[in-house]
Formats: sequence, structure tokens, C-alpha cells
Amino acid sequence: MWRAAWKSLMGHRLRLVLSTLSVVLGIAFMSGTLTYTVMLSDSFDSMSRGSLTDISVSVRSDDSRPGTAAGSVSGAAAATVPAGELDTVRGVAGVESATGIISASDRVYLLDTDGRIAGASTTSVAMNYHGEPSMGHRTGLQVEQGRAPTADDEVAVDPATLADSGHSVGDRVTVLASDGSRVQLTIVGAAGYAHGATAGASYLFFDEATASRLLLDGSSGYSTIGVTVAEGFDVNAVNDAVNAVLPDGLQATTGETTAGQISDAIDEAMSFINVFLGVFATIALVVAGFIIVNTFSILVAQRCRELALYRALGASRRQVRDSVVLEAVVIGLFGGAAGIVLGAVLAWGISRVVAALGMELGSSVPMPSPANVVGSLVLAVVVTVFSAWGPARRASRVPPVAAMSGEFSTGAEGLGRRARVGAVCTVAGAAGVVAGALGAFDAHLWVLGIGAFAVLIGVALSSPVVGRPLIWLLGRLWRLLFHESGRLAELNSIRQPRRTAATASALMIGLMLVTMLSIMSSSASASIRRSVHEDLRGDFIVRPVNYSPLPKGTTERIAALDGVADVHPERQVVAMTVGQQPLLLGAFAAGDFNRIVSEEMLSGRMSDDPNTVIVQKGFADANGLTVDDTITLLDAAAPLPITLRITGVFEPADGATSADVVTNLATVEQFGGGDADAFLTVDAAQGVTVDELRTRIGSVTGSDPLIVVQSMDDYAAERTAMIDRVITMVYALLALAIVIAVLGIVNTLALSVIERTREIGLLRAVGMKRRQIRTMITLESVTIAVLGAVLGVLMGVGFGIALQHVLIGQGLTVLAISWPTIGVFLASAVLVGVVAALWPARKAARLAMLQAIASE
Repeated sequence: MWRAAWKSLMGHRLRLVLSTLSVVLGIAFMSGTLTYTVMLSDSFDSMSRGSLTDISVSVRSDDSRPGTAAGSVSGAAAATVPAGELDTVRGVAGVESATGIISASDRVYLLDTDGRIAGASTTSVAMNYHGEPSMGHRTGLQVEQGRAPTADDEVAVDPATLADSGHSVGDRVTVLASDGSRVQLTIVGAAGYAHGATAGASYLFFDEATASRLLLDGSSGYSTIGVTVAEGFDVNAVNDAVNAVLPDGLQATTGETTAGQISDAIDEAMSFINVFLGVFATIALVVAGFIIVNTFSILVAQRCRELALYRALGASRRQVRDSVVLEAVVIGLFGGAAGIVLGAVLAWGISRVVAALGMELGSSVPMPSPANVVGSLVLAVVVTVFSAWGPARRASRVPPVAAMSGEFSTGAEGLGRRARVGAVCTVAGAAGVVAGALGAFDAHLWVLGIGAFAVLIGVALSSPVVGRPLIWLLGRLWRLLFHESGRLAELNSIRQPRRTAATASALMIGLMLVTMLSIMSSSASASIRRSVHEDLRGDFIVRPVNYSPLPKGTTERIAALDGVADVHPERQVVAMTVGQQPLLLGAFAAGDFNRIVSEEMLSGRMSDDPNTVIVQKGFADANGLTVDDTITLLDAAAPLPITLRITGVFEPADGATSADVVTNLATVEQFGGGDADAFLTVDAAQGVTVDELRTRIGSVTGSDPLIVVQSMDDYAAERTAMIDRVITMVYALLALAIVIAVLGIVNTLALSVIERTREIGLLRAVGMKRRQIRTMITLESVTIAVLGAVLGVLMGVGFGIALQHVLIGQGLTVLAISWPTIGVFLASAVLVGVVAALWPARKAARLAMLQAIASE
């Protein structure tokens, strides 16, 4: 039986290829996802190790003294290691060399030839160029073109930023500081870390004096001291020796320890990507499972005579079943292996696209790990065998005499029981969806998800019966338009309802998700527009391109413009609670409450008195706070912990965002960076148009690439564009499920043509033309696609409405359904059906009549 099964499999290579395709695509997505995320993790690990020295000396991160407990979002200079400690560290036994390193993020930017910030993003890393090796005596910084900067009017940049800027080595360029000041420097070289990765950031390198002036506001000292351990010395022992000579407030940390911490953080971040992409890979595999079930059902129907002959020759039911399972195992192994190779290619393609977008991650080559290879092969076999088990059991029940006489059918038996089970699942799932949408349970999102899954399974089980009215309706249309070809297409669809429904179910899943996503996208965009126009006050918002503050004087210059009725600045710093928890502290004038964003004071009031705050209701409830309670915060600029009295509890409007704790401008200036505005809103004077005010504000900010000026329409458009980019990416991921479903239709039709070879030959013998054969097969394909589309769209609309209702508390406050988009989905189903039928219809029409009749 094993030899017979293998000969049968190898004797039908086209059937093998068609059956394997869906497995290949599903496994390719899963394996490619794992390969790419491992490559990402390895690249970031290589970046961290290639950028760290054996030992780093820095300000103690866990020091509880005020002055090191927190930082600000304003880009203020960080605390430094005193310069005198460099000689102390160099004197420790086992230290081969030590260098003072000055570095900062988002403090200075290279401007391109058009006066804009150069690079793939607005993230900038700047430091003094130094020759200290990376961990393990590997090459650290290196010059790739020109030379390193040695004078106070020189700079080197990374090659990618240099190319993006339009400048060349030797050009005189402008470097912009986050406070708005500009310096003219000469590019003397292109440099970077030996690993070559930048993760999308721009790198600028100065001599030590220039770095101190630009990055530390002229303060003495270093950000860190990089230490290289001499050969033959234990790094941990030298690290302990360095710590022994350091004063309080400083600490030495091995590069391995820091790299491990970075790796853990990266792995945590990658876990979300793994889960996110894994969901879509699972969807692809589920859709592939439907196709595999259908494929093996057809194969069993085609081979019923062959299987009956085995039974007649003495094969047991178990041997017949196992022969089908063997085919599934072979298909799983072939599909898994091909999927792993295709997944590596997919991961490589993604990495090149990401690099082209500016996220250069070095020269890592995507290679699936051994665990990935084994896991993908096992998963491919398990999914294939599980999907083929039902058809394999049916194959073992083929009655020898009935099958050999041609009277055995696998068409409609058992449909009543399937429909009843499906109906129960659908009703129970629908109840769960409604209960989840109405918040009847605490874990309402889980209830909604489980209910939706039950509905999906129920509809898939009952679709052979539920879909009959739609098939009948389409059949009437086909008969009217295409006469005999239409009548035969309807009869063929009804003759094998399980096969038609199973093939349609694969497309149903994809279109259900696409429709639901369309509703989420439309609702998110509508919610953002409503929130911006109703919850964000003012006519314009002026903000920095990143987390740096607005340059000093910007607010005052805008306030003095003709046509400006008022400006409302807000400041933001990151403080620490006594329990070392970070907290965003917002600040504005007491009179600006409810004038920047829509918010309601529930109790108390906002005061301009020193050391007073108001807190959000959610924060107050979580921490047991009320009016007249106190909260103690720490910050780098404070000589002592600051105790603040709560004068009010407020709540922002649905969809509006606000800091958990808000204080006044006088109080926030006690915190580092609290003297700089994070952003401001601008009210237009009566009679001044949006375009006029934009021009006038631009006269103040137009030459500063760090400042963004937007009307509320502009701001809403930018935020919805961000949503659209994410949605587009998700559409692209879901497209794989659609592709697999289309291949499933092609597969079903092609195998159906093989199964009906003699029937098609007889139709040709009684006068049916090739064109009519092509039309018949095409109409069968369109019937399957339309059935899947209608069921998928109906479920997608229902689930989308329910999910939007659940997510109202997360800001999805407006339900918006794009009916034209849904109409496009339904119309596209017809196109999908036509495209999927091209090859099977052509194959059917080209069958030689006499050979087809004699095929059995």
C-alpha cells in the first residue's frame, strides 16, 4: 500500500503541485516572519555590541538622589561623568585604554541642500569621534571616506545621511541645534560603526571640544567613559576594580551586561511583531487548511475506483486511510521545505525594502534557524495531515462494489448534520458577539473574539446549505445570460455543495477580515477627524518634529503677530514618582484649562499657585488620590523631591489625550526642561482666514525645519495618514490569505476538470463548443467567489460594527462604514472568479474529445 500510494502520488505530479501550493504560501509566511524577526534581533544585537566598549562608566542610573532620578522630553543636557575621573579609570590595573565619550540624541541635525533635516528620519545621534574599540577588541568607529574631525569647525556624518543630504566631503554645511541655533561646519569625512547599521538614525561626529559645546551646553565632563580591557584580564574583575575607585553616583557596567539588557528589551519589542505577524500567518494557514480539506476530498472522489480496487484485493480500511495520510505527509514535507525557502526570500525582500526606506540594519543575511526549519516542517505536516484526516476516513469507507460500479458519491451526504451543528455554532457565536459588543462581561473583547470565531466556524459548516439560495439565484442569472452553459454551471455547483462551500469558505475568511478592517479604518479616520475638530481647541497647532522643545521665543513671536487672537502653550517633562515610576507631567496656565484640549473639571479647580497640580480621574482612582492630597515627584533639576498639592480632578473628552498630572507654568519650571514649550495652539483673530494666518505664522517659523505648523485639517490629515499606512500594511498581509483562496479556487476547478474529464468529453460529443465549456467553468468559479464574498462581507460588517462598539473607550468613537469600498469588494469577487478560472477553463476546453471519453 505504501508503494502504491507513492506511485499514485508521483504519477500525478500536477495534482501534487496544486495540492502543495497552499501549504507553501502558508508556511512561507510563518517561516519568513520568524526568520525576519530573528534577523532583526540579531541586527540590533550586533549594533549594540558593535557600539559598546568592554566597560562603560556613567552616572548611576539607579541613584535615588534628585538630579539623576529622571529626565525630560525637552532635550536638556544630561548629567555627566566628571572629566577628572578619566585619569582615575586609566590607572586601574587591567585597563588598556579609556576614552571620554560625549553623546546625545536629537540635539543637533545636519541640514540638506534644501535646508531640511537630512536623513531617513528626524532621529539624530551625535558624539565626539573616538578610536576606542568595541567589545572584544573589535573595530568600533571607522572612517569610510575622508578623515575624522579634529577642529571646531569640522564634522563627519554617516554615509547614508551624507548621500541623502546631497552634500559631499569638503562641503560647507549647516548643523541645526534643537534650540534653533545654527553653526557652519565643513564635512571632512563619512564615518560610522563597523557593523554599518544605523536603524534609520543620522550620525554626526565632532571633535571633543565641539561635542561638549553642542551636546552638553558647554558643560565639562563626558556622557560615558569607554574602557578597553587588556588581553589576559577578566572583564568582570576589571569592572569590579573600576567600580571600587569611582565616587558615589557613578557606576561601571560591562558591555555584556548592557548588551544583555538591550537584547532583552529588543526581544520584548520583537515579541509583539512576532505575535502581530503570527496572527496573519495563522490566518494564511487556516485558509490553506480549507483548501487542503477540499483538495483531498476531490482526490478521494477521483480515486474511489482505485481505492475500491485496493479493498477488493485485500487492503484493509486502515491501509486505505493510511495511504491517503501518506500523501498528506509528503505534501506537507514538500510544501514545508519549499515554504521555508520562500520564507527566507520573503524575509530578504522585506529587509531590502526596509533598508531602502532608510532603516539600514547592516549586512545580516536572513537564514532560518534550525528550530525554525524543524518547527515549520512539523507544522506543515500537522496542518496537512489534520486537514486531510476527514477525507482519509471517508476514503476508508469506500464500498468496493459501489465504487467500482461508479455509484459512490461524496457530494451531499451528511449535510443535514453539518448544517445543524453549524447553526448551533452560529447562534451561540452571535450571542457572544452581541454580549461582547454590549460589554456584558468584563473580558468583553475576548468574548467578542470567541463569539466571532464560533460564528465563522458555524457559517463554514453550514455554508453548503446556507449558500444554496444564493447559488440558485446566481443560477437563474446564468441561465438567462448564458443559457446551457449557465444551467450546467449551476448544476455542477449544486451537485457538489460541500466542495463549493469549502472553496468559498477560504475566500470568505479573507474578505471577512478585509471588510472588518475597512470598517475599522473608516471608523478610526472619522474618529480622529471628530476628535481633532471637537476636542482640540484653536485654529493652528505649532509643534516640533520630535521630542525636542520649541525654540525659545517662538511662542512670543507668534503671539505678537497681527491676526493672532491668543496662543496657548503647553510644556511637558518626564518626572519620577518616589516609587521610581516615570510620569508625564504637563503644564499650562490655569486660564488655559479646556482651551487647549476639551476637558472637564470634575472636582476642585486648576490654580496658578506654586506647587499645585490637577490629576486625571483615571490616575486619581488608580492611586487613591483626591483633592487636597499630595503627590511627590523627583526630577534632575530639583535640589530636593518636590511635594505637590492636588487642587482638582479632571477628565478629558473621549478621544482627547492629556497628561495624567498637570501643573502650572511656574511650578513646572522647577523641573529640568520645564522652561520650554512642547507645543502650542493658536487662535485666529476674527476675520482672519486660515490661509492668511498660516502665512503669518510661517513668517516666524518658515525657515526652521524643526517646527511644524498645521491647521486642524492638516493635523487630522496627518494622523489619518498614519492610520492609513498601518491599514495598508495590514491589507498587504491579508492579501496573502486572498491569494491562497484564489489558488484554492484554481486548484478546485483544475482538479474538478480532471475528475470530470469523461463528462466534458461527452458534452463535447453532443455538440457543446469549446467556448461554452470555458464559459461553464468560468461561471462555476464566479459562483464560488461570489458565495465566499457575500458570506465574508456580511460577517465582516457585523464583526466590524461590534468591534467598533467595544473600542469606543479607546478612542474609536465614530462608526463609519464605507459602502463604496464594500461594493468594490463584492465586485472584485466576480473578477477573482474570472481570473481564477482562466487556466482551468482553458485546460477543460482543450481536452481531446475522444481521449476524454475513453479516459475511464
